[in-house]
Amino acid sequence: MKDHFEIDLKKRLNEKKELPDSVRESLDEAYSIIRAKSKKKKGIIIWNRVAIAACALLVSVGVLTHKQVMANLNDFFHFGDKGIDQAVHEGYVQEADSIATDQGIKIKLSRHFSDANKVGMSFMLEFEDPSILKNAEEVSMDYRLKNGDGEYIVEFIPDTKPLKGSHYDLSISEQQNPLFDTESRKIQYDVLVSSNNGEIPELKDAVIEVESVNVFNDARIKKTNGNWELKVGNQKNNTSDGIVRYITKEPSSIIQVSKADAYPTSLNLTFALKGKYENENTFANNMKIIDEKGNEYPATNFSFIFDGEKTVISTNFPFSSYHYSNTLKLIVTGVGEVDLVQEKRNELTQ
Repeated sequence: MKDHFEIDLKKRLNEKKELPDSVRESLDEAYSIIRAKSKKKKGIIIWNRVAIAACALLVSVGVLTHKQVMANLNDFFHFGDKGIDQAVHEGYVQEADSIATDQGIKIKLSRHFSDANKVGMSFMLEFEDPSILKNAEEVSMDYRLKNGDGEYIVEFIPDTKPLKGSHYDLSISEQQNPLFDTESRKIQYDVLVSSNNGEIPELKDAVIEVESVNVFNDARIKKTNGNWELKVGNQKNNTSDGIVRYITKEPSSIIQVSKADAYPTSLNLTFALKGKYENENTFANNMKIIDEKGNEYPATNFSFIFDGEKTVISTNFPFSSYHYSNTLKLIVTGVGEVDLVQEKRNELTQ
């Protein structure tokens, strides 16, 4: 949630007044620093649909050395997520070779994946001017992901920039720099975007529009504005054929599951509870899926809405459709549990 300072700053920036370019650039820089520094630690996000529309994104940044990365080539998209790790292991990630150069910075889209729950993108940035990276601690980008129909799916930009799309329910975004080699002037930048409601549309002929590259050093930011456009290849794997759907046969359960669909990256699950649960700690770190082998998959991020006298929770569990389990158990500590069974393929209705 935004603190009072951020809310006040955003309000003032949105006032219909003409600001000098120099003033707006300073405010934009200040806000970028505030956003980056306040979002380094991954946590729980609970938003209603109005707050989701505001699209406040959470950022988790980690930096590893070049040797650490080269020691394990499987560390790309390594967000500590079992679902994504399994999708990577199964070859769901696609190689890419889309390159754009501007302002002395070359950006290459190296790998990517997408389904209805999550989008992952791995970039390699090369800097012509080594002084830009002097004493650098982090590197990020302001970018927008636009689908082939012209609809903007993701807009990871400061609040000082206008949105170009209506915005999807993108509940959380993470980024990291697994390769940070200032000597070679090469920086890897991995991004993971999630939707707790599983509403990311299929990407077809999508492009990434990068508007700026941000280099952080202590409390300062070097922002290089430019225009980089990168093509995103269509996902070769047909995710609709890979959905594994689970249902409950316990209509009297306190937990009423309305959707439990496993995609390559995660299990998207929606359930309802009678009454209004306004305390987010009821669910924070208290939800998990257990497969038939006893493996546990906890959910850490979620959203909820009130529907009449019910509380409806939507979340992603790090359980991949590649994990293969005929039965699952959903446990909400302190609330209850419910068993789920895999729905047979001929019973599925799209």
